Amino acid sequence: MNSADAWGRVPAAWERASGAITVARERGWTWQARPAGSAEPDELLGRRTTATHEDVVVIEAGKDPMQAIGARFAPGDWGRPGTAPIRGPITGAPDEVLFTVLGWTGEDTP
Repeated sequence: MNSADAWGRVPAAWERASGAITVARERGWTWQARPAGSAEPDELLGRRTTATHEDVVVIEAGKDPMQAIGARFAPGDWGRPGTAPIRGPITGAPDEVLFTVLGWTGEDTP
């Protein structure tokens, strides 16, 4: 970040991302920092598993600007090498990606 304008955008980006994470938590998502226990994590990993799918959003907090990637996987497929998502992936600003994934049909399936 080389300008005052760039530094001025950081709080707004974190505020939007924090708001999206709060909404996701209210809908049953879990979040963890990576590396675990870090006060300044490189990534935030959000997940929500249902009987029919698993939604995953990774927020790359250490990047400037922050970026996120989100996708939907069949149950148990996320994290397995070579497994393709059943929806996505999508990339962009953390709040936009998270709200897009939250809006996918079937998000509230138990």
